[in-house]
Amino acid sequence: MSLELTGLAGGYGQAAVVHPTDLTVRAGEVTALVGRNGAGKTTLLRTVFGLADRHGGQVVLGGRTLPPGRPDLTARAGGTLMPEDRGVFPSLTVAENLRLARRRDFTPAVDPYAVLPLLTDRAGQLAGSLSGGQKQQLGIARAMLAGSALIAVDELTQGLQPSVVADVLEALGTIAASGVAVLLVDQHAGALLDRSHHAVAVEAGRVVLDAPTGPGLRDRLDAILAVR
Repeated sequence: MSLELTGLAGGYGQAAVVHPTDLTVRAGEVTALVGRNGAGKTTLLRTVFGLADRHGGQVVLGGRTLPPGRPDLTARAGGTLMPEDRGVFPSLTVAENLRLARRRDFTPAVDPYAVLPLLTDRAGQLAGSLSGGQKQQLGIARAMLAGSALIAVDELTQGLQPSVVADVLEALGTIAASGVAVLLVDQHAGALLDRSHHAVAVEAGRVVLDAPTGPGLRDRLDAILAVR
């Protein structure tokens, strides 16, 4: 079930952050969305998921057109977003957070417990008492359990050790191969590109590169991401 954006624009109130954008995140693929801090990556995600104001355009997930301002309908369509603040419930335990996230009609191709041992080791601990990196792992696991059509993760590598990043990327690749569209956002392109099928770069709220991963792409992205 692919995600298709047509002329999508958004922001907060009258402030335009994302300018009309066409983008397809294909089912079965991992797409890396990169850009410098403040480029509009997070606002693009929030507009897709109905959490920012949509100023125009269309969002279609799995053939279903999603109205603006209805994150509940995006969730019902199988889309899930792990936001930059991880989106965990601090007053619930790790196990309770995961039970709440799990979709009744969906079993992911990868068991998050097998990928992230922390989930078992800290099952009875309140999420609010976890470290930042531990919350990141919990948030990613919640996204794996909830995203039957689309998984989007904002700032994937935040607070994670390189070995954990590698394990998470491998797991998300397996989930994508099962027919889920996976969209990964980060300021740092390096860790994502080796595990992605497609790369999209955003600059000042506009898509400035949209290409399959391959030779030469890293140099093009480095030029875009370079501080001016």
